[in-house]
Amino acid sequence: MILKIRIGRWRFTFSMAPLADVVGVDSLLSNGNHILMWDFDDIPLNQVIHELQSAQDKYNLPKIYVLETKLNQNYIAYCFKNTFWRQTVEIIASCPSVDWNFYKYGVYRGKFTLRVGPKCGRIPKLVLILRSDVPETCTVKQLKSWVKYETLEDGWTSKLHQIKAGHASW
Repeated sequence: MILKIRIGRWRFTFSMAPLADVVGVDSLLSNGNHILMWDFDDIPLNQVIHELQSAQDKYNLPKIYVLETKLNQNYIAYCFKNTFWRQTVEIIASCPSVDWNFYKYGVYRGKFTLRVGPKCGRIPKLVLILRSDVPETCTVKQLKSWVKYETLEDGWTSKLHQIKAGHASW
């Protein structure tokens, strides 16, 4: 719920929503570069695969690991290629269906973050590896930071988007 109150020239905004505490990993490597990661919400798997394969071909990427985070609905992907920040941003943006908030906040913070632990009882599950002859240039051991953070429980993100668009109310 979002409550807005205006007093004179001041607006006060209060929000309440159920949260889930999760564990994630940042794209940042110990050498200051990044691995590639993507987040796709409400996108069919065949579209996710098509966009990732296009990026893989265009940027000569190694294997891409695709995981399902919500049954037949949400997917994340990792590629262990050591990349400079600007190229990381470019490659992730080359997938038009990547979640806008994931992309926007990642660019703003200077690193991308994906959940690796359970959320509301769901654990990310590997569903596909997009093969490549290109060797990986880094490993999971080189990742610099694993983080605990909070995110909205299922259903609340889409509800907030509907409210902002004027298609729903509390």
